[in-house]
Amino acid sequence: MTIKAWQGPSTIDGEEIMAVVSCENRASNNDKTGDMVQVGFMRTDMKPSRAVKEGKDVSICGGCPLRKKVRDDTGSGMPPCYVATHWKGAQWNAAKAAIEDLSAAVKAMAKKPVRFGEYGNMSSIPRAIAEKLLKAAKKWTLYEHEWRKESNQWLKEYAMASVHSVEEALEAQAMGWRTFRTKRPDDPVMGNEVQCPHRTHGVQCRDCMLCMGQSLQAKSVCEHVH
Repeated sequence: MTIKAWQGPSTIDGEEIMAVVSCENRASNNDKTGDMVQVGFMRTDMKPSRAVKEGKDVSICGGCPLRKKVRDDTGSGMPPCYVATHWKGAQWNAAKAAIEDLSAAVKAMAKKPVRFGEYGNMSSIPRAIAEKLLKAAKKWTLYEHEWRKESNQWLKEYAMASVHSVEEALEAQAMGWRTFRTKRPDDPVMGNEVQCPHRTHGVQCRDCMLCMGQSLQAKSVCEHVH
Protein backbone atom coordinates (compact mmCIF):
# COMPACT_ATOMS: atom_id res chain seq x y z
CA MET A 1 0.00 0.00 0.00
CA THR A 2 1.15 3.56 -0.73
CA ILE A 3 -0.04 6.46 1.44
CA LYS A 4 -0.03 10.05 0.24
CA ALA A 5 0.77 11.91 3.45
CA TRP A 6 0.65 15.41 2.00
CA GLN A 7 0.38 17.29 -1.28
CA GLY A 8 1.18 20.94 -1.92
CA PRO A 9 3.79 23.45 -3.09
CA SER A 10 7.47 22.66 -2.73
CA THR A 11 9.29 24.94 -0.31
CA ILE A 12 12.14 24.96 -2.84
CA ASP A 13 10.47 26.20 -6.02
CA GLY A 14 6.71 26.24 -5.40
CA GLU A 15 5.92 23.38 -7.78
CA GLU A 16 3.37 20.84 -6.54
CA ILE A 17 4.88 17.80 -4.83
CA MET A 18 3.71 14.99 -2.56
CA ALA A 19 5.08 13.15 0.47
CA VAL A 20 4.68 9.40 0.03
CA VAL A 21 4.82 6.61 2.62
CA SER A 22 5.46 3.00 1.59
CA CYS A 23 6.51 -0.36 3.05
CA GLU A 24 4.32 0.35 6.07
CA ASN A 25 2.74 -3.12 6.04
CA ARG A 26 5.18 -5.13 3.97
CA ALA A 27 8.87 -5.74 4.45
CA SER A 28 11.34 -3.60 2.55
CA ASN A 29 13.85 -5.73 0.64
CA ASN A 30 16.69 -3.21 0.90
CA ASP A 31 19.75 -5.15 2.08
CA LYS A 32 21.44 -2.11 3.60
CA THR A 33 18.54 -0.49 5.44
CA GLY A 34 16.61 -3.61 6.39
CA ASP A 35 12.87 -3.51 7.00
CA MET A 36 11.94 0.15 7.48
CA VAL A 37 8.95 2.28 6.59
CA GLN A 38 9.97 4.43 3.62
CA VAL A 39 9.13 8.13 3.21
CA GLY A 40 9.98 9.98 0.00
CA PHE A 41 8.93 12.96 -2.07
CA MET A 42 7.89 13.29 -5.71
CA ARG A 43 6.44 15.88 -8.05
CA THR A 44 2.74 15.35 -8.68
CA ASP A 45 2.73 16.36 -12.35
CA MET A 46 5.31 13.91 -13.71
CA LYS A 47 6.95 10.61 -12.87
CA PRO A 48 10.33 10.79 -11.10
CA SER A 49 12.24 9.46 -14.13
CA ARG A 50 10.90 12.30 -16.29
CA ALA A 51 11.59 14.88 -13.57
CA VAL A 52 15.21 13.74 -13.45
CA LYS A 53 15.55 13.79 -17.25
CA GLU A 54 14.17 17.33 -17.47
CA GLY A 55 16.00 18.66 -14.41
CA LYS A 56 12.73 19.28 -12.60
CA ASP A 57 13.66 17.07 -9.66
CA VAL A 58 15.02 20.30 -8.16
CA SER A 59 11.53 20.65 -6.59
CA ILE A 60 12.37 17.88 -4.13
CA CYS A 61 16.17 17.56 -4.32
CA GLY A 62 17.21 21.21 -4.38
CA GLY A 63 20.90 21.73 -5.10
CA CYS A 64 22.02 18.18 -4.33
CA PRO A 65 25.26 17.59 -6.29
CA LEU A 66 24.15 14.04 -7.12
CA ARG A 67 21.33 15.34 -9.30
CA LYS A 68 22.00 14.64 -12.97
CA LYS A 69 21.34 18.21 -14.11
CA VAL A 70 23.58 19.67 -11.40
CA ARG A 71 26.39 17.30 -12.40
CA ASP A 72 25.95 18.11 -16.09
CA ASP A 73 26.00 21.85 -15.45
CA THR A 74 29.00 21.88 -13.12
CA GLY A 75 31.07 19.05 -14.59
CA SER A 76 31.70 17.96 -11.01
CA GLY A 77 32.20 14.30 -11.88
CA MET A 78 30.23 13.30 -8.77
CA PRO A 79 28.74 9.79 -8.82
CA PRO A 80 25.06 9.57 -9.77
CA CYS A 81 22.22 9.51 -7.28
CA TYR A 82 21.62 6.04 -5.84
CA VAL A 83 17.85 6.24 -6.46
CA ALA A 84 16.82 4.30 -9.57
CA THR A 85 13.86 6.50 -10.48
CA HIS A 86 12.73 4.32 -13.40
CA TRP A 87 11.51 1.81 -10.78
CA LYS A 88 9.38 4.42 -9.01
CA GLY A 89 6.71 4.75 -11.69
CA ALA A 90 4.29 2.34 -10.04
CA GLN A 91 4.69 4.10 -6.69
CA TRP A 92 4.03 7.46 -8.37
CA ASN A 93 0.88 6.09 -10.02
CA ALA A 94 -0.43 4.80 -6.69
CA ALA A 95 0.36 8.00 -4.82
CA LYS A 96 -1.09 10.18 -7.56
CA ALA A 97 -4.41 8.31 -7.32
CA ALA A 98 -4.49 8.22 -3.51
CA ILE A 99 -6.39 10.62 -1.27
CA GLU A 100 -4.20 12.74 0.97
CA ASP A 101 -4.24 11.23 4.47
CA LEU A 102 -1.69 12.57 6.95
CA SER A 103 -3.33 10.74 9.85
CA ALA A 104 -2.88 7.37 8.10
CA ALA A 105 0.76 8.21 7.41
CA VAL A 106 1.42 9.10 11.04
CA LYS A 107 -0.30 5.93 12.22
CA ALA A 108 1.72 3.81 9.78
CA MET A 109 5.00 5.03 11.31
CA ALA A 110 4.09 4.72 14.96
CA LYS A 111 6.71 2.79 16.92
CA LYS A 112 8.49 1.68 13.74
CA PRO A 113 11.92 2.50 12.29
CA VAL A 114 11.51 4.94 9.41
CA ARG A 115 13.76 5.84 6.51
CA PHE A 116 12.91 9.47 5.84
CA GLY A 117 14.00 10.94 2.53
CA GLU A 118 14.42 7.68 0.66
CA TYR A 119 14.06 10.04 -2.28
CA GLY A 120 14.24 13.82 -1.96
CA ASN A 121 14.80 16.25 0.91
CA MET A 122 12.56 16.53 3.95
CA SER A 123 13.04 20.30 3.68
CA SER A 124 11.04 20.32 0.43
CA ILE A 125 7.79 20.07 2.43
CA PRO A 126 6.48 22.54 5.03
CA ARG A 127 7.97 22.30 8.52
CA ALA A 128 4.56 21.78 10.14
CA ILE A 129 4.00 18.64 8.06
CA ALA A 130 7.57 17.40 8.36
CA GLU A 131 7.51 17.66 12.16
CA LYS A 132 4.31 15.64 12.42
CA LEU A 133 5.92 12.86 10.39
CA LEU A 134 9.25 13.00 12.23
CA LYS A 135 7.67 12.97 15.67
CA ALA A 136 5.57 9.91 14.75
CA ALA A 137 8.64 7.72 14.23
CA LYS A 138 10.26 5.73 17.02
CA LYS A 139 13.66 5.79 15.32
CA TRP A 140 14.69 6.99 11.89
CA THR A 141 17.38 7.88 9.40
CA LEU A 142 17.42 11.22 7.59
CA TYR A 143 19.91 13.12 5.44
CA GLU A 144 19.62 16.77 4.36
CA HIS A 145 21.41 18.36 1.41
CA GLU A 146 19.99 21.85 1.99
CA TRP A 147 21.73 22.18 5.36
CA ARG A 148 23.17 25.63 4.70
CA LYS A 149 19.76 27.32 4.47
CA GLU A 150 18.75 29.31 7.54
CA SER A 151 15.18 28.04 7.26
CA ASN A 152 16.38 24.43 7.57
CA GLN A 153 18.49 24.74 10.73
CA TRP A 154 15.70 23.24 12.84
CA LEU A 155 16.28 19.94 11.00
CA LYS A 156 19.70 19.40 12.60
CA GLU A 157 17.88 17.81 15.55
CA TYR A 158 16.62 15.07 13.21
CA ALA A 159 18.88 14.98 10.15
CA MET A 160 22.48 14.41 9.20
CA ALA A 161 23.96 17.08 6.94
CA SER A 162 24.78 15.23 3.73
CA VAL A 163 28.29 16.32 2.71
CA HIS A 164 30.82 15.23 0.10
CA SER A 165 34.17 16.52 1.33
CA VAL A 166 36.13 17.14 4.51
CA GLU A 167 35.69 20.88 3.97
CA GLU A 168 31.91 20.57 3.76
CA ALA A 169 31.85 18.31 6.82
CA LEU A 170 33.79 20.81 8.90
CA GLU A 171 31.57 23.65 7.71
CA ALA A 172 28.36 21.79 8.61
CA GLN A 173 29.75 20.64 11.96
CA ALA A 174 30.69 24.23 12.82
CA MET A 175 27.02 25.08 12.26
CA GLY A 176 25.97 22.41 14.75
CA TRP A 177 25.12 19.53 12.40
CA ARG A 178 26.25 15.96 12.67
CA THR A 179 27.34 14.90 9.20
CA PHE A 180 27.15 11.97 6.83
CA ARG A 181 30.11 12.25 4.46
CA THR A 182 30.65 10.25 1.30
CA LYS A 183 34.29 9.54 0.56
CA ARG A 184 36.51 7.49 -1.70
CA PRO A 185 37.59 4.10 -0.30
CA ASP A 186 41.18 5.22 0.24
CA ASP A 187 40.29 8.51 1.96
CA PRO A 188 40.86 8.49 5.74
CA VAL A 189 38.15 8.59 8.39
CA MET A 190 38.20 11.85 10.38
CA GLY A 191 38.73 11.68 14.13
CA ASN A 192 35.17 12.76 14.86
CA GLU A 193 33.66 10.20 12.45
CA VAL A 194 32.95 6.49 12.34
CA GLN A 195 32.72 4.41 9.20
CA CYS A 196 29.16 3.30 8.43
CA PRO A 197 28.62 0.12 10.53
CA HIS A 198 26.98 -1.60 7.58
CA ARG A 199 30.33 -1.63 5.83
CA THR A 200 32.43 -2.48 8.87
CA HIS A 201 30.12 -4.94 10.63
CA GLY A 202 27.22 -5.67 8.27
CA VAL A 203 24.73 -3.91 10.56
CA GLN A 204 21.54 -2.77 8.84
CA CYS A 205 20.24 0.76 9.30
CA ARG A 206 17.16 -0.41 11.20
CA ASP A 207 19.46 -1.86 13.89
CA CYS A 208 22.10 0.88 13.81
CA MET A 209 20.24 4.17 13.79
CA LEU A 210 23.35 6.35 14.05
CA CYS A 211 21.90 8.75 11.46
CA MET A 212 19.36 10.53 13.65
CA GLY A 213 20.91 13.99 13.70
CA GLN A 214 21.51 15.75 17.02
CA SER A 215 18.79 13.71 18.71
CA LEU A 216 21.58 11.18 19.17
CA GLN A 217 24.84 12.21 20.84
CA ALA A 218 27.37 10.33 18.73
CA LYS A 219 30.13 10.83 16.19
CA SER A 220 29.38 11.79 12.62
CA VAL A 221 29.37 9.08 9.95
CA CYS A 222 31.23 8.53 6.70
CA GLU A 223 30.77 5.98 3.97
CA HIS A 224 32.26 5.07 0.59
CA VAL A 225 30.53 6.66 -2.39
CA HIS A 226 27.81 4.49 -3.91
